Amino acid sequence: MLSNDIRFTPAGFIKIMSFLHLGISVTPIVLGALFFFNTEDAILDISSTNDLFLAIVPLGAIGSIFFGGLVFRKMTRNLPNNIDLRTKLARFQTASIIKYALLEGAALLGIVVFIHTQNLIYLIMGVLVAFYLAILRPTKQKIENALSLTGEEKARFDRVNEPLD
Repeated sequence: MLSNDIRFTPAGFIKIMSFLHLGISVTPIVLGALFFFNTEDAILDISSTNDLFLAIVPLGAIGSIFFGGLVFRKMTRNLPNNIDLRTKLARFQTASIIKYALLEGAALLGIVVFIHTQNLIYLIMGVLVAFYLAILRPTKQKIENALSLTGEEKARFDRVNEPLD
């Protein structure tokens, strides 16, 4: 019989965030590799001035980086002191998923345009965004810094195997 007494711990939260991040960040890398190795006539052409995608894909990448960071900061900074640690972690999780999804979308845009045009520059842009996404892997220290945990909240978060509720 399964126990309904599952407790929410900082270690469990970090593990969940790591799996979410891994699932989101691996998708564009795997798809990019799959499409690259199944393409026969790929070229690297940045001289085509009539190609509207040469503006759209970089703007999408840069926009997702800045907009994702902005949304993340808005959702995780200046949280009221009366919010408990579990609620702060939930806000961090929501903000992170939004940020990761925006970056994944930009990476997938580059990959989809590569499939359509066979121009490697779009695949390179998509892969660069995907690698940036991979660098954002959540760690205990990054979570503490993003939420500005201090005092008792930091001490509770440092006790990684103790339940938060």
